[in-house]
Amino acid sequence: MKKNSYLYHAGTSFFFYFAFACYNAMLALYLSDIHFNAQQISLITSSAPLFSIFAQPYLGTLADRFRSPRKVSLVALFITVVMNVIFMFSHQLIILLITSATILALFNAVTPLTDRIGVSSPYDFGKIRLWGSVGYAISAQLCGLVYDVFAPISIFVIFLFGTITVLICILRVNDPEVVETETKVEYSSKEAYKSLFKNKQYIIFLLISFFWGACTANFTYISVFIKSVGGTASMVGTYQLFATLFEVPAILATDFIIKKFSYKHIMLFACAMSIVNFVWYATLPNPNLIVAVFVFKGLSTILFTMITVRLIMEIVEDKYVSTAFGLQATVGRGIGAAVVQLIGGKLIDSFSTMTPFYLFLSVLIVTALALSLTFKEKRA
Repeated sequence: MKKNSYLYHAGTSFFFYFAFACYNAMLALYLSDIHFNAQQISLITSSAPLFSIFAQPYLGTLADRFRSPRKVSLVALFITVVMNVIFMFSHQLIILLITSATILALFNAVTPLTDRIGVSSPYDFGKIRLWGSVGYAISAQLCGLVYDVFAPISIFVIFLFGTITVLICILRVNDPEVVETETKVEYSSKEAYKSLFKNKQYIIFLLISFFWGACTANFTYISVFIKSVGGTASMVGTYQLFATLFEVPAILATDFIIKKFSYKHIMLFACAMSIVNFVWYATLPNPNLIVAVFVFKGLSTILFTMITVRLIMEIVEDKYVSTAFGLQATVGRGIGAAVVQLIGGKLIDSFSTMTPFYLFLSVLIVTALALSLTFKEKRA
């Protein structure tokens, strides 16, 4: 098949998120079922965002320096395959911490790189990214089923299949084209960060991303939450399936939404949806009622994700885009998520209930909403 075809771009998105779901949706539940306590689970899950603090900006910088998000993604994903094999056959805390944190940090760091490849392709990014949501949804439900029917370790075999397949797809797509200037200027990390930290709107968006780390923390704990109120692994998968599939129409409508509404208004709407979601969770509803509000999770997260790609490409110089993506991911899915998970774990242990945790997340998203009000558009 022709290189850089739509099938390979769609396959990259589908299998990337297909593999990602195995850890993102099920890690905390798996750790709980192999008899780690809440503090140990909190330590392991909060390590991934901390690892991301280093991985995300570093991979973004490498992609800009070598002008190849594709090659950097290939190397990073190959490392996750090796880490996954080690993780599968160990029950030692330190090994599970290092391997799972490395896997999730590298996936978080590769996410903006694959998004940039998709945005720069000849095809509509929304029609590429929707396959990522489909892949995540199918994998989450599949992992939940095999977890209950076969053995928990089966989900990591699914991860291997997904990651190896996405490596094959990335090999068959092209890197984004970089517009050359008349005078060739070497990439400088110092100049990149200097430019970014002088960009007021980018700094505001970084702060919003930090508090949006509450949503990343929710992804980590949702499986434990569902089980704590009487749910099963299959129900966790079903929740992820519905929530993620609901992203598809939102993705398809992204271009229309962005043309009709400002980035500010989209961020405000996403924040409002998350606040409603977390306040509802704080009431500790039964598992069926948790699944019933999947729409809030699916719509809010995908809207924020989809505008992130376009917003950064609009407000940041082209030569620093990958670095900007990496730094934003570091602040949101790295520092923000780590801080929230560490504090959240203590809240859960101290009160033996998830209510204070979700009220805490609600307060963080209210802060993100307030910051969104100060964001100013560049476009007309």
